[in-house]
Amino acid sequence: MRGIIIAGGLGTRLRPLTLRRPKPLLPVANRPFLEYQVAQLRAAGVEEIVFATNYLADRIEAHFGDGSRFGVRMRYAQEKEPLGTAGAIRNAVEGLPPMRAIVFNGDILTDFDLGALVRLHQERGAEVSLTLYRVRRPHPYGVIQVADDGRVQAFLEPSEEQKRAADRGEPMEGDDFINAGIYIMEPEIIQRIPLRPCSIEREFYPQILAEGARVYGAEGRGFWLDIGRPAQYQRATRALLSGEVKAALPPGGACTTEGYYIDGEADIAPDAEIEPGSLIGNGAIIESRAHISGYTVIGANSVIGAGSALHGCILGQGVQVGDGCCLTDCIVDDGTTIESHVRLRGAILGANSLLRAYSAAE
Repeated sequence: MRGIIIAGGLGTRLRPLTLRRPKPLLPVANRPFLEYQVAQLRAAGVEEIVFATNYLADRIEAHFGDGSRFGVRMRYAQEKEPLGTAGAIRNAVEGLPPMRAIVFNGDILTDFDLGALVRLHQERGAEVSLTLYRVRRPHPYGVIQVADDGRVQAFLEPSEEQKRAADRGEPMEGDDFINAGIYIMEPEIIQRIPLRPCSIEREFYPQILAEGARVYGAEGRGFWLDIGRPAQYQRATRALLSGEVKAALPPGGACTTEGYYIDGEADIAPDAEIEPGSLIGNGAIIESRAHISGYTVIGANSVIGAGSALHGCILGQGVQVGDGCCLTDCIVDDGTTIESHVRLRGAILGANSLLRAYSAAE
């Protein structure tokens, strides 16, 4: 069985964090996000993974190489032009031996039991199985209608009014099944995908449904999150550090007796306070009276100054935070310097930024 990870998006909603790296390599709990998906596929029995890449494709190949460090074979299929979700799948297997594939969108964090989903796919004699996730209304997603036996009947896109209602958070009753971005596909179906730009939900799946293909839906049980926006990125970090998601790979670091994680060695002042669930990177320095809480992640070789308080933050590598700062729910990319007595809430700072002393944005 082959794994295919669609990892070619630009990640525009996560800029400036994706200006220097592809979105699937964004560090989540001090691991590149794709490592969690690779571990989940390997746990399901996948021995070969193909990355369908485009934007900053060389970064993904440089990180994973031939896959030997991760216990699987890795291949790379770079698109010459954006091919959409379906076209990317077809391009990924071009020239390879036919094989059943588990396909992952490259921004999905989940702990669904892939092995159970594959078994259900086989029992039903499905040609395609879509993993579904149940969400409460209102929501901005397309809806998948399924019959009582699980066979997919239709793909329904939300109207503009439904999208506006979701944005307004208007209360509605009931729930819907949405596409969870994980597919199990037989090789003969993959070969029917055109080798050109093609959307899997808007074009390919409706087409094969009309032609009578055996397309089934299977509800995924457990945690699911699409990491497409900064708030979802922060939630994914909290889910991994709190254990809300039962990932096949733990966060980057060893859990201490105090309940927080250290990835390697760190210099932590005796009177610094680090709450359970926080993660301190290798080579980090936490100075006197610093307070780290709210599932904060401190990247490798970062420095947190004396008396500074960080709650619910994600800091990259080599970040310098001065004395007496107060940062809440901030995302700070690599190499940024925050001088003393800065107060920030909900800020997103790109790599190598500089904030002068006594700056404030709340």
